[in-house]
Amino acid sequence: MRTLEIETRYALRSLWKRPGVSALVVLTLAIGIGANAAIFEMIDALVLRPFAMPDVERIAMVAEASPASGADSRETVSPANFLDWKKQADTFERLAAFEWWDVNLAGGDEPERVAGFTVSADFFPVLGVQPALGRMFTADEETPGRHRRAVLGYGLWQRRFGGDRAVLGRTVLLDTEPYEIVGVAPRGFDFPMGSQIWAPLSLDAAAAARRNARYLSVIGRLAPGRTLDDAKAQMAVIADRLAQQYPEANRDHTARVSTLLHGMRDQGLGPMLSLSQASAAFVLLIACANIANLLLARGAERQRDIAVRLAIGASRARLVRELLLESVLLALAAVPAAVGVAWLGIWLIRINMPPRLLRFVTGWDHLDVDGRLIAFTAMLAVGTAIVFGILPALQASRPRLADALKEGGRSTTAGRHRQRLRRILVVAEIALSLPLLVASGLSIIGANRFLHGPQGYDPDGLLTLRAVLPDARYSDAGARRRFAADVVERLSQKPNVQSAAATNNLPSGSSNTTRSIEIDGRPAPDPANPPTVDYRTVTPGFFDTMRIAVPQGRVFTSTDREDAAEVAIVTESMAEKYFPGMDPLGRRIKLDGGAWITIVGVSHDVIHDWFDHRRYPTVYRPFAQSPGSNVAFVVRAAGDPGVLTTAAGRAVRTVDPSQPVFDVMTMRELLYEKTVGLQYIAVIMGVFAVLALGLAVVGVYSLMAFMVAQRTHEIGVRIALGASRGDVLRLAVGQAARLTCAGAIVGLVLASALGRLMEAGLLGIVSSDARVSFGFAAMLVLSALAAGYLPARRATAIDPIVALRSE
Repeated sequence: MRTLEIETRYALRSLWKRPGVSALVVLTLAIGIGANAAIFEMIDALVLRPFAMPDVERIAMVAEASPASGADSRETVSPANFLDWKKQADTFERLAAFEWWDVNLAGGDEPERVAGFTVSADFFPVLGVQPALGRMFTADEETPGRHRRAVLGYGLWQRRFGGDRAVLGRTVLLDTEPYEIVGVAPRGFDFPMGSQIWAPLSLDAAAAARRNARYLSVIGRLAPGRTLDDAKAQMAVIADRLAQQYPEANRDHTARVSTLLHGMRDQGLGPMLSLSQASAAFVLLIACANIANLLLARGAERQRDIAVRLAIGASRARLVRELLLESVLLALAAVPAAVGVAWLGIWLIRINMPPRLLRFVTGWDHLDVDGRLIAFTAMLAVGTAIVFGILPALQASRPRLADALKEGGRSTTAGRHRQRLRRILVVAEIALSLPLLVASGLSIIGANRFLHGPQGYDPDGLLTLRAVLPDARYSDAGARRRFAADVVERLSQKPNVQSAAATNNLPSGSSNTTRSIEIDGRPAPDPANPPTVDYRTVTPGFFDTMRIAVPQGRVFTSTDREDAAEVAIVTESMAEKYFPGMDPLGRRIKLDGGAWITIVGVSHDVIHDWFDHRRYPTVYRPFAQSPGSNVAFVVRAAGDPGVLTTAAGRAVRTVDPSQPVFDVMTMRELLYEKTVGLQYIAVIMGVFAVLALGLAVVGVYSLMAFMVAQRTHEIGVRIALGASRGDVLRLAVGQAARLTCAGAIVGLVLASALGRLMEAGLLGIVSSDARVSFGFAAMLVLSALAAGYLPARRATAIDPIVALRSE
């Protein structure tokens, strides 16, 4: 301990003697380590620990899967299959199901749309959740007619009811039906997906017998002594048995058991965070190379001091230990600043997430600086110190004693060796920077393409708003038709409104509707795995309002009423898939086993989802012939659509004062929210690319400045012997050019490989482009040459007399 104390004091004195270099190293480390710490916190909060339930590792998600849905599919479950699983599986202590149930909450204040789920009675016990007030659900409340009970989320209780403990027993209107409040969930519990209200999942006899309709999510708590592998094996046997008993519904379907973390994870989140973490690691490696270069230069300056210590008996191991200790002290000094950089990054990430999307990002509220983040930052700092410090320490601890101890002597061989190492490090910096620049460019181009590129319609000038009609008030199709028609009429009459229309799902919306399809004249599809198409119902004027072209056939008109012939418009992608080389007009299709529908038009495709449904076969139907409860309105304004927000909401409330309106925003805002993941990855990659470029340029500048300082005597001799300033400039810049070009060549190879990995990992959202790679390579080379030019220019100003005397 005494030796360690002495060496620590010596290391601190050595660092204090060179405050400029030490400060530069600390700053560089703070940026590199802080960037990695911020991404670690995102992975920790969103992937590793998104759920705060007790014993979360004992909670599993059970889903159905089929070959058609992919190797990692997690399909929802039919009610009949869930009930059979619950009876037959003893590897689970409890199995519970839940179903999406966003609901209109009315009574007292202005009506609002609340995120909610209907859940079976075992839902809260499976998750190990106890109420903050009142109770949860009982098994008898799963019975239809006794199910009108509700548990409030803690936040909704505080916001809507003022935290009143007398709320228990109070009746509220949910979708215009009375529900009794029986409990309040604990603070912070909003599973799943930001839910703020829960009601019992009640299945009547008909629903309980359904096997083809898959809409339940299932979770279970493993029984004591049972493992996840036990559950997988048993559920596979049960699923095989049900497939034999009910082949029409369950053929080729099996049960897939996974951890809750894996089952509820957004499939696009993993590739995005992995790419971000890899980019942050690149930045840290570049920073390490830069710092190693600085330490090699400092080691060259301390060569005589180290030689003296070796000559009087100091061991090389002790010198290496002391030099590594200096590196560790520098890294630890960077930890507070690195934590600050991480906090700033996390804060910027949090404030830029649209509030409406927070419910879909599990663990978002856990993003913060905590003990785990600080511990990770400290451990990463120590590991980084070893990475960037070991090579300079080994190199500095073996000087050529004879040359180093000479008065004013220089070790030519050792000097050349150290310069070779520094050149390799600079080449490595450039080679690592270029792939990061290219990756950021591809990410930005991909995000911009989906946000500002062709959408199949004109998003500018559009205002959108949504409403969901409760069955209790709008149980018949006529009421839904009248509501949609009345709202569209009132919206159309507003000042500065050019046109208005309604649909069930807007492009880039948060929901989607599909239907199974059958083509007239072709064999009936497999009922267990039927082909599906996206399904849209629209009012007359929708295609004109959205400016979606219909190059073949006609658009819907007011004559396409409920008592007229059933018609449809299909997209070009559907025509290509189901009617290749044929004219689809006049052909007939059947949706979900309904009546035959005649195709009267073919429209252009629109982008619904940047991640998958980009050009998916879609069928449009007249809203009057198939009115649903989900109604989205779209208004085309003559000017800024945002100024119509209040007027649009008032138009809906004029038709039905109890009907809440939500998601009121411009189509551009909706597009941004839909592509927010891409925007995040593009910004993060862009920031990392700028940091990498800056570090690489600093690395080139530092190397050239050091080399010019080391070769002052040589340059003076060259000038004295007749070399022009142009010759000296070409000599110095030529060295920078050779290093930069070598790094760029290696970087292009790495960038090409990284581009292919991004294409595969992000499912084609980004695509490699040689022009981007070569463009960034040229930019990097020019930036590095500019950094090398400054020391080279100073070299041309060297006075040969002064240079020769300094020797």
